[in-house]
Amino acid sequence: MKLLTRTHMSQRRLMEILRVIESASTPVGARAISDTLSNRGYDLGERAVRYNLKILDELGFTKKKGYSGRVITPLGSRELADALIDDRMGFVNTRIEEYMYRSSFDPHSRQGLVIANTSIVDKTDSDRVLDILACAFDEGYGISRRVLIQDEGEMLSTQVVPAGSIGMATVCSITMDGILMKKGIPVLTSFAGLARIRDKQPVEFTDLIAYAGSSLDPVKIFMGRRVTSVSNAISRGSGRVLANVREVPLAAAGYALDILKASRCAGFGGLIKVGGPAEPILGCPVAAGKIGIAFYAGVNGAVAAEEMGARIRTLPISMLVDYSRMADLN
Repeated sequence: MKLLTRTHMSQRRLMEILRVIESASTPVGARAISDTLSNRGYDLGERAVRYNLKILDELGFTKKKGYSGRVITPLGSRELADALIDDRMGFVNTRIEEYMYRSSFDPHSRQGLVIANTSIVDKTDSDRVLDILACAFDEGYGISRRVLIQDEGEMLSTQVVPAGSIGMATVCSITMDGILMKKGIPVLTSFAGLARIRDKQPVEFTDLIAYAGSSLDPVKIFMGRRVTSVSNAISRGSGRVLANVREVPLAAAGYALDILKASRCAGFGGLIKVGGPAEPILGCPVAAGKIGIAFYAGVNGAVAAEEMGARIRTLPISMLVDYSRMADLN
């Protein structure tokens, strides 16, 4: 299993490549990027640069300009401004904590704000995508059957839904962290990773990235690498799906279990496992004095739809949504 922590350089290299592209006045190719990085002390060959450029393309941070090379996109520029500055390492955890604090969903009243992932979907694919989202939840790989649909021209998070598309907001698994926090339980979202599924059961994490010190959302990185096989897990019972782990103090374990039970009664799913004291979850480490709680990521349905050819672009942890505005999938 690969384990990316604060000391791992993979994410830093992605950021350095993005900086090189932004600083260039014309489209820049892999060889020129490799040479520039070498001058900055990063030993990254042309082939490795191409691999990382593919990730940046899939994340929407760069795009190809014919055979000339890459240019940075407006989204990439915003990412650099918001998240790729050295003294803001840990930006992702800070953003998650802000969303957790601002969320307000209560599983007993079934009211309040939930944290949502957002997707832009081509209208011709919308019915198929909604069917896949429902299947993902039915098979246990989603968080909620609820979805908010916005038509073209309407606002979804900070963007207007483009013509010929619909916007969708689905419940993010970080909502569960917000629920625990609002009940007074300290919670730390520690890792995101690829969980291998065999015979419809989670077996192990095959790859993990720590949220601590990250300036790119680990879930977005896995989505950009296109290393999932969620659609296979749904249809055949075997594949690799996105999941994350959070830690809570051992002293709060009993109360946390009660809250999770209430959340299930409110229609929230996706729970993989609640571990014992300092017990690794599917190979994911858990700190002493804490228990780990693993959930499938709320974007799995959208990822499965993309794997199956649907024209969909998804951003995890994108907005807060009033739960009452969302409707159940059929």
